[in-house]
Amino acid sequence: MQRFMALAGLAALCSVPVLRADEAAGPEADAAQPAKLRFRPAEEGVEIDAGAMGTFTLRYPELRGEGDKALKPIEKRIDGGKVALSYAGGGKVALTCGADGAIGLAFSAMPADVKSFRMGMLIDFNYTQGGTWQAGAGDARPFPKDKPAKPFLFQGHAEQFTLGNYEGRQTALRLPPYSYIQLQDNREWNWKIFEWFFQAPYDRNAGDYQVRIASGASAGPTGPKVLVDKFGQSAAGDYAGKVTRVEQLAADVAAEGEWLGSLDPPRLDEYGGLPDSGAKLGLTKTGFFHVQQAGGRWVLVDPAGNAFFHLGVCAFNPCDDYTYVQGREGIWQWLPPHAGEFATAWRAGDPTAVSFHLANRIRKTNRPYDLDEYIEAMIVRVRKWGFNSAGAFSAVFRKPQQAASFPYVAHLPLSQWDGLPPLPGVTGAWDPFDEANRRKVEELFARRVAPHADDPLLIGYFLVNEPLYEDLPKVLPTLSGKFACKRRLVAALKDKYGTIDAFNKAWAAKAGSFDALADRGLAVTTRAAAGDVEQFTGAFLEEYFRLVAGTFRRHDRNHMLLGNRFQSGTINNEQLSRICGKYVDVMSFNYYTYSIDRDFLDRIHAWTGGRPMILSEFYFSSPSDSLLPGGGKDVANQRERGLGYRNYVEQAAATKYVVGIEWFTLVDQSITGRWFSKYNGENGNTGLIGVADRPWRTMLDEMMKTNYGIYDVQFGRRAAFVYDDPRFRGGGASRKVAKIPHAAGPIELDGTGRNWPGTPSERVPSTRLVLGADAGGVECAFKLCWDEKYLHLLANITDATPRKNEHDADMIWSGDGIELFVGHEEPDKGGKLMFGDRQVLLSGGMPGGKCRWYFAHSPKQYDCRMHVSPNVDGKGYTLQAAIPFEALGFVPKEGMKVRFDLGVDDSADGRRRLRQLMWNGTDRNSGDRTHWGRAVFGK
Repeated sequence: MQRFMALAGLAALCSVPVLRADEAAGPEADAAQPAKLRFRPAEEGVEIDAGAMGTFTLRYPELRGEGDKALKPIEKRIDGGKVALSYAGGGKVALTCGADGAIGLAFSAMPADVKSFRMGMLIDFNYTQGGTWQAGAGDARPFPKDKPAKPFLFQGHAEQFTLGNYEGRQTALRLPPYSYIQLQDNREWNWKIFEWFFQAPYDRNAGDYQVRIASGASAGPTGPKVLVDKFGQSAAGDYAGKVTRVEQLAADVAAEGEWLGSLDPPRLDEYGGLPDSGAKLGLTKTGFFHVQQAGGRWVLVDPAGNAFFHLGVCAFNPCDDYTYVQGREGIWQWLPPHAGEFATAWRAGDPTAVSFHLANRIRKTNRPYDLDEYIEAMIVRVRKWGFNSAGAFSAVFRKPQQAASFPYVAHLPLSQWDGLPPLPGVTGAWDPFDEANRRKVEELFARRVAPHADDPLLIGYFLVNEPLYEDLPKVLPTLSGKFACKRRLVAALKDKYGTIDAFNKAWAAKAGSFDALADRGLAVTTRAAAGDVEQFTGAFLEEYFRLVAGTFRRHDRNHMLLGNRFQSGTINNEQLSRICGKYVDVMSFNYYTYSIDRDFLDRIHAWTGGRPMILSEFYFSSPSDSLLPGGGKDVANQRERGLGYRNYVEQAAATKYVVGIEWFTLVDQSITGRWFSKYNGENGNTGLIGVADRPWRTMLDEMMKTNYGIYDVQFGRRAAFVYDDPRFRGGGASRKVAKIPHAAGPIELDGTGRNWPGTPSERVPSTRLVLGADAGGVECAFKLCWDEKYLHLLANITDATPRKNEHDADMIWSGDGIELFVGHEEPDKGGKLMFGDRQVLLSGGMPGGKCRWYFAHSPKQYDCRMHVSPNVDGKGYTLQAAIPFEALGFVPKEGMKVRFDLGVDDSADGRRRLRQLMWNGTDRNSGDRTHWGRAVFGK
């Protein structure tokens, strides 16, 4: 399930004046109190506890140098309320957390080119339900419920940023002088969250800096506002099927019974598999679930020896429908009493978490909630809808599981909650080299895995959910010597280099000895360093998967390892996929997308050695007819949720290697957020069933068409459904090849074609829109050529509002301009960006009369030659650049092929990007080279 760490809490519109920590906000308001501050050693910054407004993490400062180059901490040492940060180049920042709500920042040994520092935080999507933000003394403004046309809600200078909540309370951050702040809606980049940062100028003569944080009440309305009705639904509006009277719930029993009785799902075997398919396909009956190749495709085989396409439902028990109530009780029209008939609506042993879904079922059935009865009732329902198994995060089935023969999946005990200490800074990871961890894994598997080894209904085990292993190369070098993996890294470096002088030369370091490396953070700034860390990351992953798989097989030889439920950004890594594929039976992938990218899945499948795959988590949501917040993969209505499901599942089944899917979830998340995240919880229209225990029938009518006929699709008896909507069509991009001829003579930067070869221009037409509502008439024609020193670009951009770009450095993409993507390493290989890949940002604007550029994904910045001029008709501009091959990291030669792409960014006001066009690739080009095109150097 997607996780967002942020400041959270439902909020109502209110007027939020500028607030200081030492003053009240109004004559009737509470005096402002300093926010509670504490450091989180395993995370990225200062956690701020703002009571019922929730918590948020203010990230540790990032230093910004020449060209706005970013320096993040390479070492963090935390001691109580103090943190010592070290940076590449020798810079140090000491942070203190005061009881007065002040975060102190003392800078020392700063590199000469440090000009500013940046700190920021994420703000939970729940703020769309009435939350407000305020920059400086400006007006309080609401967070947008719908995705705005422009992602930047604010960009400008201010020395205070304030958030308001539903009670009229606020949290204000007083910033250093002359700070620039930015607030953006990350739905623009398919992330359901808001992000805010400030960037303050650094003056080495100014002394220490402070960020002061205060909580209090506004001068406006105080007290809670009712946001949720007595059935757990939004009190803000109406929608079809919304319950308004208790009598409607009782009437639903007979109505749903009649509907379910009218449904005619196909006949299945006792486990939900395809009857008689085993003999026809030559499948093996083992008494347990397993995978087998048959007829040129992977097949998941059930204990009866028949084909079984896993149509699972996550959270097959009360789960995300529980919500946290403490500290905000007034937002509900009614809360179930803790005692009496609604006592079982409260989470057992937890008086702070209640489920309105269970309260509505108690009203509906006139019986208290019982887990066994609940599961049996849900099995009856979902089987009628064509689902055949329980997915991740489901209850440990007892009697109903045996009686109903309903298969399920489980998770291995491998989390911090199982007693394995997390590796600081890497979600879902722990140190496999640590002997205490190795003993703990053995003990956990003996106690919690071995007892289930003979259960035929258990499909298999996921390892962990959404680990962020892509952070390992960033974090491993920064650890201290108390971690066994850091000691192993140092030992590996000593074995490779032999002498500390050889290491220093390769890593551009100044270490006195190998012994000194264990307790210091190591900056990875050279190609050699990046290669060493990549190699050690592989050794780390190899040890992790070998340990887990070997221990598992000692305690359970009957069941499968189903993989790690990776996210897209994690699984898009050849090294990880190859290592993981050696040890698991099935690769699992939480794939949130509108369309199935077959090229992407094929590549992952090949990297894993041809392992079968389960797409282990996805959903579509409809905010308009559930009144639950959107921001994920949103669609217009419930029918479109069902059509999206059909498109996704049938195209996956047709791959010949996807053997199952898991829909997230059985029941919608609570509108006030799921309980374990307190005020930060997700709250989407994720379920097959709504909070009032009413199935989303219109959606299910479409889902059943796929579920009932899934084996016809899997075995090629009919074509997969395709939803005729641009978002859902998907497919891989073409592979265009641009020619880069040698220059015919000296190239002048004057916007003309003098001495350019006669090769025709490449075009980026309006149809190549990858971001934005429409292309707005923007197009581009460009040429490339080369000489011994430069890659030359000459681009003419058609644009009704030309040369609008006020940004510098890594924000150039936010205005008019060109993005070049060039990679010389392994040009036929997709996946994540390689060390030598470059993203070059070229501004179409000239603030102050100067051209601007920036080399992203580069260890340093380089000089570039540019020319930008308006077209005579005022409907576009010409951009010319000479990019040194030194900056691109290679020496060209005739016949050389490189990976290449070109993007066009467009803005109407110079501050916010409205759209992006791409020559060959997608909007994911900056992190994934898969769909970049190619270019060949010629004569």
